[in-house]
Amino acid sequence: MSKSVYSLLLNDEVVDLIDKMARINGMSRSNMVEKILADAVTYETPEIRANTVFSEIERILSGSPTMRYLEQPSSYMASIMSALSYRYNPAIRYSVELFPHSSHLGQLKVTLRTQNPILIEHMSDFYSLYTLLEKKYYNDKARHIYDGAKFTRLFTFPSVAVTTKELASILTSFVRDFDELLSIYFSNLTNPNGFSVVEKRFIELKRNKIII
Repeated sequence: MSKSVYSLLLNDEVVDLIDKMARINGMSRSNMVEKILADAVTYETPEIRANTVFSEIERILSGSPTMRYLEQPSSYMASIMSALSYRYNPAIRYSVELFPHSSHLGQLKVTLRTQNPILIEHMSDFYSLYTLLEKKYYNDKARHIYDGAKFTRLFTFPSVAVTTKELASILTSFVRDFDELLSIYFSNLTNPNGFSVVEKRFIELKRNKIII
C-alpha cells in the first residue's frame, strides 16, 4: 500500500484532541489520523492489521503455562518466550514479524542465548531436521535461514483467504507447533529413533493446517 502527502485544514482544538489520542496510543499524529479515517471507512491498514493480530496472539497465549507474550518491540513485531527442555532450561525467544509491504507475509525469528557449543550443535541439528520436514510435508516453497545464532523462517501468505483473527490463530499455532517439536527433539536426544519421533509428530501437527 503506497502513501502520499495530503494537506488538511483542521480546527486546532480537533488537532489537540487527536494529539492526545496519539500519545495515549503511542502513535504519531499521522498514524492516528490514518487510523481514525480508516475506522470511519472500515478499511484495515497494515498497522491496524498487525495490531489486531498481535492483540489476538496475546489473548490466545494468556492462559498458556509454557509460553509468555512480551511487549511489542515495534508496531509490526511481537515476541513470545518459552523455556527449552534442556539443562538449566534456557529461554528461547520467538519473534513474529509482519511485513507491511512485501511479497512475504512476514517471518519468525528463533533465538537462544547460549555459548554452550553442544547446545548450539543440537539446535543446528534441529533446525536442519525441521527444514527438511517442512519441505517434505508442509511447504516446499518455505524459505529458511540459519546464521549460526538465529533461525529465520519466512512466512508465505496463507494458502486460503483468512480473517485477521484467523491469521493470528494460524501464527500462534505455528509457533506452538515449532516449540513442541523442539521440546520433543530435546527429549529424545539419546533415542536412536529420535528423528523419527519428531517426524511423526510433525506430520500429526501439520495435517490439514493452512500453509503459510
